Amino acid sequence: MVREHRLLTVKRGINRIQFTWANTLIDPTSIDFRVLDHQDRVDLLDTTFPSGRNDALQWNIKSQMDGKIPVEIRYFTSGITWKADYVGVANADETKLKLNGYVRVMNNSGELYDNAQTRLVVGTINLVEKIADLANRPAPGPGYGYKDYDDESRREIRQRLSKKLEVFGARRASGKLDTSGGVLREDRKEVKKQGLSEYFLFSIAGREDIKNAEPKRLVSMTVDEVPLECIYKLSDRDGGRHFTKFYRFKNKKLLDDTGEEKKLPDMENLGTSPLPDGTVRLFSEYANKDLAYVGGTQTKYVPIGDRVEVNVGRDSDIGMTRRLKDQKITGVVARQYKRRLNDEFVWYYDMIDYDETFVYEEEIISGKPVPTKSEVERRFDSKVVLWGSDGKPDDWGSNEAGAYVDLHEIEGRVERIDQSHVKYFVDLTPGQKLVVRYTVTYKRRKVGPELNGYKRREPI
Repeated sequence: MVREHRLLTVKRGINRIQFTWANTLIDPTSIDFRVLDHQDRVDLLDTTFPSGRNDALQWNIKSQMDGKIPVEIRYFTSGITWKADYVGVANADETKLKLNGYVRVMNNSGELYDNAQTRLVVGTINLVEKIADLANRPAPGPGYGYKDYDDESRREIRQRLSKKLEVFGARRASGKLDTSGGVLREDRKEVKKQGLSEYFLFSIAGREDIKNAEPKRLVSMTVDEVPLECIYKLSDRDGGRHFTKFYRFKNKKLLDDTGEEKKLPDMENLGTSPLPDGTVRLFSEYANKDLAYVGGTQTKYVPIGDRVEVNVGRDSDIGMTRRLKDQKITGVVARQYKRRLNDEFVWYYDMIDYDETFVYEEEIISGKPVPTKSEVERRFDSKVVLWGSDGKPDDWGSNEAGAYVDLHEIEGRVERIDQSHVKYFVDLTPGQKLVVRYTVTYKRRKVGPELNGYKRREPI
């Protein structure tokens, strides 16, 4: 939605103002004209559309004064899009992150917007009709316009033209939507973030020229000293042999040394609104202030309080050795039966049920000079029943098929990720060697493979 503020010079009597939008993607059915001052002395009589054209209209204004009047022209347009990206620089000890957010506005609407204030909506807005389709409709035929209608029809059509924008006028009147469009008292730009139902509105203070077919990059945030965590993960999803390092930060408000929220402008803080979809690129700062690129990712919509993780590559300073210490099969239930094959009966032996238990030992060694947080994720070939940090499950003694994983002796937190994955968390001190032991019992049910390799036959 575009709102243009203009100063019109009028004279006493009838003034004819022409508005055109050739070679643009403006929706002509949404164009609305409002007088912002001297409403008691200036009146919009009607709107006329020239016959055979869909890129122009004429407003007939009756004025009781000579001079300039401020007006506002509103309309919907297509072809204007935007995307976000974020650049973070981690300090030398990887505990703080300086995060800068940017918004790139792409204007392909065919119109230049000079000295414009930009507001961005985070969320997907669905209109009844596509604006680009409305903008590209063929020119209307003869008789199109207000000039052939009576006064009552003119009033009805004027109301219909402005109906799409009534919600914005109501929000402005109630104070929920800032329409001041003022400039900052300081040169430094700020971002005002407002919640509108399921959407968020970013108002970037100051004014910029948004040129047609020329991307414009705007600063949306500059946040210093964002708390940064280094997490080391090992998972069966990528082979389960090496630890991978991740940078993690949360979309939460910054806290001071006493644990209280810092009083910062929206532009200099996180956790005041969701983070839009975008690209995150992270760098690490060396002692000599040089920067090294460590990794990046595409983020989805990040709600308040949620986290962003960036893979910064394999880390060989933390290693793991996994050993199978024991294996046994118990609870075997088999079935013996005969099957006729030609003129003989052949004996078959099928295993129906059995329990297969594995005892694992995982030795984790940290070569880091600082304490580290590690996560190990394991995959099991059946539906998992987990005995972890939350206590022994009610169905632990069940006879149902599944993978019964016993991780309750591990000191760290243990959780089930999905039906077949389990993760445990361990904190390591510098140079520590930690041994983790756990058991997995697969309860195989209704198996039925043939076990009689040498078929013993007997005649009928």
